[in-house]
Amino acid sequence: MIVSRPYAPIYTLINEHQYLIPTPRASGKSTEISQFARAWAKKYPDHDMVFFRANQNSLVSSVMVEVEEKFVAEPDGDTFIVRQSPYRLEINGGRNVIYFVGISGHDKSRVRGFKPKHPLSAIIGDELQQVSELDNLKHALATFRRYFDTDIEYKMILCGNPHEVKAHWWNVYVEQYSRVYTTIRATYKDIAKLLNKDILDDIALEKKINPALYRFMYEGDLSDISGSAYASFRREKHLISPERSAEIFKGEIIEAIIWGGDGAITHDMTAIVPIAIMSSGRFCVLERFIFDPLRYGRALAPSELAELILRYVDDMDRKYCITRDGIISSYFVIDCAAADLITQLAYTLDQYHIVKSFTTKNIIRNNSAVNNCFARNCGFIIDYGGYFDYSSNRFIECRDPLAEQLESVVWKGTKFDPAIPNDISDALTYGLSVYYENPDNLYLPERRKTYDE
Repeated sequence: MIVSRPYAPIYTLINEHQYLIPTPRASGKSTEISQFARAWAKKYPDHDMVFFRANQNSLVSSVMVEVEEKFVAEPDGDTFIVRQSPYRLEINGGRNVIYFVGISGHDKSRVRGFKPKHPLSAIIGDELQQVSELDNLKHALATFRRYFDTDIEYKMILCGNPHEVKAHWWNVYVEQYSRVYTTIRATYKDIAKLLNKDILDDIALEKKINPALYRFMYEGDLSDISGSAYASFRREKHLISPERSAEIFKGEIIEAIIWGGDGAITHDMTAIVPIAIMSSGRFCVLERFIFDPLRYGRALAPSELAELILRYVDDMDRKYCITRDGIISSYFVIDCAAADLITQLAYTLDQYHIVKSFTTKNIIRNNSAVNNCFARNCGFIIDYGGYFDYSSNRFIECRDPLAEQLESVVWKGTKFDPAIPNDISDALTYGLSVYYENPDNLYLPERRKTYDE
């Protein structure tokens, strides 16, 4: 068994039980924790282990497979079998059991009923930056730790990549707990001899063409891109012309439109951002409605705004054939703070447009949903060269306002900097959160081409 030097402490430190491994990509932590599981099963028979992640499916398809490979490569006379419900590896007829558990979800105490066959020798969290909230981790640890056999060298190992949002709970957790847990920091440089040439060439290319992203992804440096709230959005990739949109979505149809909305309270803009869900499961953002009170020196009453939005929606209905026959389903989700506007729209718009308030506001989770969409190239924003102003009845030529906000909104602590406008980007965030998290159980097309292939 070859142990990479940075990871030696998890094997060698005596009376040290809690480890934090916040390493960036290609640092070898997944291979190392799988190898550790093999070694600890051998060292402590009649004991169990738990691997946990945000989602069980991703855990089973990656870590479970890698752990299996370690047993195949180093059998030492051991036998194992894969079981389901719950997912687990049973070693030597069940003398050791390694469980694989997902901990994310709205039910933060979902693992409360977990009970291992034997006392635990180790619990290992992987890709913890993908877990939705800190409370999910805390509830999981509270459940798992009570089964430790404290008479042996038991281990709690928490692993994750740095998150692109500096205020994300995992980055904050690492900063706080690295002072009390044994913290292992490694990069691809520490295991370069074990990486194949293709991986090293890709890393070198990223370093050359995008130094900031390289430092974040492969060195774990947050200083360059962590301030941007929508760091995954790339104008050159995700902002496309109508002609390019026609090429990308050739042969597809619009299955549904989710209209994200942010209503003005005083001097803020009112924005409606229609997200067209295509038959492949990808999305494209269509013509936006924007009313900027600073342009006219006054805010509009909800009834006045509703009249403008009604004209805008009527134009969109005609252009995209949104009909009462339900050819395209239409779902408005407006920031719950704009209660009067929601009421006006629900009353004014045709009944085949469903109007709801967006109440599941969690700034970190909602922002992560948008960043994940752009990071995986799930969709695009169509650049129309400006927007039609329904108050003055004329087209305003300008750089795309939505793209401008996605590039300019930054974090200030755990919230967005209030000095930077974010009304249009918020509207997009509400719509994409409804689509990808689907809290309202909407019937949506199967995502066949949602991610890069």
